[in-house]
This record gives sequence, C-alpha cells and structure tokens, in this order.
Amino acid sequence: MTENLIYNKQINIKNMLFFTIPTMIRMIFVSMYTIVDGIVVSNFVGSLGLSAINIVYPVLNIAMAMAFMLAAGSNAIIGKKLGEGKTHEANSFMSLTVILNISIIILLTAVFLCFDEQVYRMLGSDDELLPYCVEYGTILVIGGPVWVMQVLFQSYLVTADRPKLGLGLSIGAGVLNIVLDIILVGVLDFGIAGAAVASVAGMVIGGLVPLAVFFNKKNLIHFEKPVWKGREVLKAMGNGSSEMVSNLASAVTTALFNLQMMALIGEKGVAAISAILYLQFIFVAIFFGFVSGISPVISYNYGADNKENIKKLFNISVKIVVVFSVFMFLIAEVLNRSLGMIFASQDPVLLELMVYGFKIIAISVLFTGINVFASGFFTALNNGKVSALISMLRTFVLEAGALILLPELFGIDGVWWALPAAEIISMVVAVWMLAKYRKVYEY
Repeated sequence: MTENLIYNKQINIKNMLFFTIPTMIRMIFVSMYTIVDGIVVSNFVGSLGLSAINIVYPVLNIAMAMAFMLAAGSNAIIGKKLGEGKTHEANSFMSLTVILNISIIILLTAVFLCFDEQVYRMLGSDDELLPYCVEYGTILVIGGPVWVMQVLFQSYLVTADRPKLGLGLSIGAGVLNIVLDIILVGVLDFGIAGAAVASVAGMVIGGLVPLAVFFNKKNLIHFEKPVWKGREVLKAMGNGSSEMVSNLASAVTTALFNLQMMALIGEKGVAAISAILYLQFIFVAIFFGFVSGISPVISYNYGADNKENIKKLFNISVKIVVVFSVFMFLIAEVLNRSLGMIFASQDPVLLELMVYGFKIIAISVLFTGINVFASGFFTALNNGKVSALISMLRTFVLEAGALILLPELFGIDGVWWALPAAEIISMVVAVWMLAKYRKVYEY
C-alpha cells in the first residue's frame, strides 16, 4: 500500500472532504437516473407518466435492497480486513459478494416479471396508470443485474481509493441518461419506455466499465478466487441490514405516499409527491454519499485498532454533516418554487401543490444528515445491530407510522409533515445511541 492512499494520510477536514466530495457528487448523479426520467416524462408525457414512475419506484427499492445491504456490509468487512493486513481475504470476499448478489437479482427479476401487474395494483396503480407502469417497469427490472453491479462497484471503488473514477463514471452515466432521455422521449416520442431505456443505458456505464479495474490485479481491490464463507456472508448481511431496511422502507413509504395522495387528491397528488420526493432525494443523496465515502476509512482504522483516528473521524464527520444540513435546508427553502418549475412549468395547479408541500418536507433535511451518518457510522464499525435499529426506527416505524396516522388527523397536511416528524424523533434516538456507545468505541 503506497503512501498516496487515503488510509495513510492525516485525518483532517481537508483530506476527508477531498476524499468524500467525489462520492457525494457521485450519489447526486446516481440519484439523477430516476429524477431526470421524472422531469422529462412530466414535461413530455404528462402527470400520468410521472405518477407511474413513482409507483414503479418501490419495486426498484425492493429489488435493490439486497445490493445495498451487501455493498455496505461487505465493504465494512473488506475495509476491516485491509486494516488488518489481510488483502487476499478482502479481495476473495469481494468476489464472492459480487457473484452472490448477481445471482439473487436474476432470481428476483424472473419472479417479479411473472407478477408485475398484480404488484403495481398493490402499490396504488389503477387501470389508467397500469400500462405506463408495466411499460416503464419491465425495462428497468430487466436491467436489474447491471444496476446491482453499479451499486457494488461504485461502493468498492471508494474502498479501493478510486472515488474520482467512480465520480467520472457516474457523470458519464448521468450525461448519457439525460441525452438519451431528451432524444428518446422528447425528440423521437418513445414515451415512458424511452425514459426506461435511457436509465438502463446509464447503468451500463457504472456497472460494466469498472470490470476493467477489478480484473486488474495491480489495484488495491481486485477479483481473486472466491471462497465460500457463510459466516462472513451472514455478518455482511447483518452489517448492511440498515441499508436494506432503508431501501425496503423507502419502498413502503413511497407506496404509502402514493396511496394516501391517491385517496386524498387523486392522480395529481401522486404526481406532486413524486416530484417532491425526487427533489428531497437529491439533498439526502449528499448525506449518503458522504457516509459512503467516509465509511471505508472508519472501517480501516477500526481494523487497525487506531482509536485516535476513529475519534478524529467522528468529530470531523459531525461538523461536516451539521454544516451541510443547514446549508441544504436554506437552498431548499430559497429555491423551492424554481425547483418546482422543473417538473410543473406547464401545470400551475401541480406547481402550487408542490411548492406548498416541499416547503414543509424540506424541514426534514435539517435532521436527516445526522440520522444517516449515525446508521452508517455503526455499519462501518461492524455493529450492524445498532445501525439496523436506527434505520428501522427511522423508516419502517416512524415514517410509515406517521404516514398512516397523521393524514387521518390532519388530512393533506399530515402527509407533508410525516417526514419531518419522523426525522426529528429519529435524530433524538440517533444522538442517544451515539452517546451511549461513545465509551465502547472511544470516539
């Protein structure tokens, strides 16, 4: 390992930002796949197409839950092994994880394609929306194996100290997605199917190009002969269970948003919450990007038993997360209407609904960062139980619970306030868990 690797550099704000900013930007571009589809479809296909995309979205979350779980969980183990000097074991386990994840997604794809219409109806589709859902969802689901590879490889590129390469691939994928969206949907009028093809094409760049890196044995992380280690696979699943919970919960909460909006307002409400969730995810993606970038460094120092560096990493991370939280909240409030115009420039009713709703939902950005960091921090420390507890409470329990209870009490305002309420309560628990385990890990 050369002195140029991030693991051998001084732990300070400058070095950590320099290392994590490419990953934060990368996450924004990754989030753009679905968001750009929504923008183009909203303007060229209409609100029916936008609503259909949001109904398909939970299916993608469910399909990708395993990928995010094993990516985060295996990365924690790989980083720890690198810190312990067990490079060959780290590479072998990475190879095993890739094979296992691709096999699982192929099986899930086959099962889903047999029951797609039933699933979309369960998620809130009616007869008018169903053809759009099937057209868009079938193409995206078939592209699932490539998307899995993109999730895994982008995560491993950070551990391999190649975050800039991951950023470059994501920018290339995002640009290709945008260009093809405009051409296929806006110019050639391929409708919602064109948007799906554009997204899959973008995934190909992020999913297949990194193969050249991981087949090169000169890189820190590369493919080696996989050896089955059931206990480590289970440990990886436990470590990354919070990421799986987050994706499954996102599927559930998105479905609840759709069902509540369809019941309270109708298709226009589903379109409004679709656009708002896209915007909210851009802000949240920055936090996930930071945690994804800083986690391998935390895991490495945990494996090396360098408590002083872990303490520095914790303190630096908290400062960065707090500053970013306030900054992004202010951006969301100031640019509220301008961001809404991207989706609803042709529909003043939809625009006003979005502006009102996003002004409330944006409050959650102030609290999301510390919740995401706390969960990711414990994952990096190989403490999957606490990480999963924070994530499950935040999403499955509080978000889903708020979406069921608050609309019953406050109608449409209850839908808007569900996310802020859940994030505020989650932050109290996250801070408590960080304080509770501070002496255990000495950070």
